[in-house]
Amino acid sequence: MLTEKTTRLVVVIDDDLATYKALTRLGPQKGYATQAFSSCWAFAQWLNGQPAEATDMPMCLVIDAGALASDLSWHVNEHISLVPKICIGLPATTAPLAHLMNSFDGEFLRKPFTLAKIGESIEAAFARHAHIAESARQNRELRALFALLSPREWEVAEWVGKGLANQDIALAMGISLKTVKAHRAKVMGKIQSVTIAEFVGKHNQYRDLMAKSHHARPTVVRPEVHR
Repeated sequence: MLTEKTTRLVVVIDDDLATYKALTRLGPQKGYATQAFSSCWAFAQWLNGQPAEATDMPMCLVIDAGALASDLSWHVNEHISLVPKICIGLPATTAPLAHLMNSFDGEFLRKPFTLAKIGESIEAAFARHAHIAESARQNRELRALFALLSPREWEVAEWVGKGLANQDIALAMGISLKTVKAHRAKVMGKIQSVTIAEFVGKHNQYRDLMAKSHHARPTVVRPEVHR
């Protein structure tokens, strides 16, 4: 059960509580809580109602093949799609679901299995999710920093990210060198960058992130600067 003290969570999706009960006995020894849902959709609805910090904790799904929904839109939620999944069942049961399992990053564990075996799979899943969640947290922070930029500051940030010197930026934007320096100082402060190299790294990471999510601001085309 999820509580304020929960730091790791195993979610069992199965209408048969046998696996859930076994993992509930194992959980206190390994330092994780367990929670059961009868269907993928029930879990999706529950997770959608949780605060953001709940989705950042190390988590994995243990899904019985019989409960694996044929309609995978249940895990379109970005938090669910990033949670490692362990699908359990007999080969004859899971074979028809191979195309579904291939649509997400998961592991297949054949029945019967020992508690030690599923325990190993769960620990590996926790490690993967902790890494994924940390990357997601850093990406949210990066998006929040760049959201602080005004349109003019964003334009200057684009030029700086592309490697233009202050004088070239002033010529490209038709503003004074003093104004460029003022905007640049604000950009560096808002993006929490001490050096240009640090800013360029964050700028490139942000552009890649936004390109993947299709929310990037319009690209500024680098002009030819005539000296």
